[in-house]
Amino acid sequence: MDSRVFILLATLLAFQAAWAKLDVLVEHPTLSAKPGDKVQLKCVLQNFAQPLVLKNFMVQWFTRGKQVAEFDDTITINKPGFSMSLDAIGKGDATLTIESFTPDDAGNYRCHVYYNSDTNLKQIVLSDSTKPKEEEDNTLSTLTTCESILDKKLDIIIKWSEKVDAKLDELKKCPK
Repeated sequence: MDSRVFILLATLLAFQAAWAKLDVLVEHPTLSAKPGDKVQLKCVLQNFAQPLVLKNFMVQWFTRGKQVAEFDDTITINKPGFSMSLDAIGKGDATLTIESFTPDDAGNYRCHVYYNSDTNLKQIVLSDSTKPKEEEDNTLSTLTTCESILDKKLDIIIKWSEKVDAKLDELKKCPK
């Protein structure tokens, strides 16, 4: 192989790796559970360079505008009965586990993942399978006004972030 072709290919691969987008997968964007169920909200890094450098990795879990868990060198849990595994985090798995689901645990959960200088945000909707749909909608409408406003603003930020990502993808395709 001509050395110029090899150098060009190596440069293109390095450039693509530098522009690589953080790929995060949620196994089930919507889940339902019964009271007492163990629930796992899966949020997993995909296609990342191994080994994962933990000092460059951070995960935050939010629901109803409040942080319930975080990994930033150590795991911090802000809600009893919730957990994350340090061993799993070392493999890029930021799954949030609810040991015993209660109806109060139902709602929208957001997994914010930060690795190196890249970020990604995924959402999982967790519902109570024992409640009729109408009753569940009424439960969610009892959020305080501040929580509702924050939830709506976070949705706007997610949409804005997706638009920015799309524009960045377009720019990557532009000839230099």
